Amino acid sequence: MKQIYRLFKSSYRIFWNDKVSVALTFIVPLVLMSIFGAVFGGSGSGPQGIRLAVLNQSNAPVAKRIESSLDTLKTFRIIKSFQTDSGKTVMFDTLSIQDYVRSGKAAAALVLPPDTYADTSVGLYVKFYYDPKNDMEMQTVKGFIQQVVFSQFPSVIVQSSLRQAERYLGMKNGSAFNRTMASLVHKYFDVDTNILLHPTLSDFSDGSKDSSGRETNILNQIVQIESQQLIGKEMKNPWATRSVGGWGIMFLMFTLTATSSSLFDERKSGILMRMLTSPVSRTQILWNKYLFNLSLGIIQLLFMFTFGWIMFQVDIFSNFLNLMLIILASSVACTALGMLIASFSQTRQQANGLGTLLILSMSAIGGAWFPTSFMPSTIQFFSKLTFVYWSIDGFMEVLWRGVGFASIIPHLAVLFGIGTILNIVSVRRFRKGQLFD
Repeated sequence: MKQIYRLFKSSYRIFWNDKVSVALTFIVPLVLMSIFGAVFGGSGSGPQGIRLAVLNQSNAPVAKRIESSLDTLKTFRIIKSFQTDSGKTVMFDTLSIQDYVRSGKAAAALVLPPDTYADTSVGLYVKFYYDPKNDMEMQTVKGFIQQVVFSQFPSVIVQSSLRQAERYLGMKNGSAFNRTMASLVHKYFDVDTNILLHPTLSDFSDGSKDSSGRETNILNQIVQIESQQLIGKEMKNPWATRSVGGWGIMFLMFTLTATSSSLFDERKSGILMRMLTSPVSRTQILWNKYLFNLSLGIIQLLFMFTFGWIMFQVDIFSNFLNLMLIILASSVACTALGMLIASFSQTRQQANGLGTLLILSMSAIGGAWFPTSFMPSTIQFFSKLTFVYWSIDGFMEVLWRGVGFASIIPHLAVLFGIGTILNIVSVRRFRKGQLFD
């Protein structure tokens, strides 16, 4: 029994001395659980900071209440004006607000037209324009918009009935008339008078469904939300177009981290020392590894996008030149990350452990798995510090929106900038490290 105890104790000593095993066992799951918890249940606040353009053309009080309700939601960042090319701030109109969504400056737009609710109206009418670049995000946006608009419906019905009664009977007699009618309905149909005089949203659903299985109720018949998709209608496979960039950049990081850490295998096998005895400098060895990884990254991303074109009809050729620029910039950043991880590691195991932690964390907060708008505002800030975010957003701008070179300049600048900084740090670390000793 003592021998078993000694072996058991020795196993734990070996485990705790292995930093990679400890990180993969505790740190990586903890980081991912924290991210997923914050997104899907931790704060319970849902998406935050989604850019929503709003145009209120109605003078009706209910339209003002809808606008005010949207202003109080953390889900949306409400935008009511824009800047022209000359720098002048201009309020939206019906056309400019649609162009604002098409350009990607807002995820969606809500327009409350002049006839949202007139004196003779018995229902509400609004217009909703959207860009389903992130389908999960847009479904959530639609749900919140419907909730806000529908929440005003009971008060609209009460106002309509009171207004009509006041118009024909006067305020005092009109109120008495409403109470009398509510009592009669309660007497003969067993309906609570409070529901009739003080209705809530759920009181208007009768639970019936149409032939397609959707619930039909008075809300759907009277509250009309006219929706129009502005971008992506011509996409043959929207899901694949949205996803290929995120999956591509994540697997590219795994590939380039592994190839960069192969320097440790070359040192262990003696290949690195044999190269150093030949007329080859350390700088040339690092340049060779960097250029090899960079070319491999370009080939891998190009292969994945080509596969998406063949299997899922992702359109990669209509904007191919700009796509290649984003591929190049993303490969530069990913290659630099791989070299940085190798420069900070002492063994291949350490490089793999550190690489796994960074890759999974950046993929999660950078938008490779789900929209960044589902994350708390603090994590959204850090997501924009990762090249994963800028790579995925660049791919979406090129493939989904078909933008020109001028629109991807910020993405290219950030990606090349991150790559340059990481390369400088890597070179300095390699000079101080023991890889070539």
